[in-house]
Amino acid sequence: MTKRNLGGDTALPADDELRLYQRAYLSQQQADTLYLRWEACMAHARLLEANPGRSYADYGGLNGRQLGEGARAAARRFALVLAEAPAFDHAVLSLKIAVYEEMARDDDEYRRSRVSLMIEAAMLADAKDLKVVLTKVPPGSEPMRGTH
Repeated sequence: MTKRNLGGDTALPADDELRLYQRAYLSQQQADTLYLRWEACMAHARLLEANPGRSYADYGGLNGRQLGEGARAAARRFALVLAEAPAFDHAVLSLKIAVYEEMARDDDEYRRSRVSLMIEAAMLADAKDLKVVLTKVPPGSEPMRGTH
């Protein structure tokens, strides 16, 4: 890691840093792909957590609970990357809303992470930029037509 500027071009990133930036640039994904990956990881988490005691010898002997938590961690990362970029259209905003609503309803997820709050902040900023009015409804109630 580059720690100090010795003048000239010595502050340029080292090889390992440039490789990290290369991977980050090449791994950028579209919102719909990020949403589908988030959705798959969350589904896998629930399936794995349904059998928490099952041991997976080929995966370091981790059990269903542990692998389920790993799937949730992966899902959170996809959700954060989805939330990061501004939504320039209603379709992307809708994906963010769907992720937020699903995560906000999951009490276990809220105890584990604050990602749903971060997604909510991004979602609200996007809605403001797109001039969309979002109305928060209590869990279990039916949203009014045209609101989220």
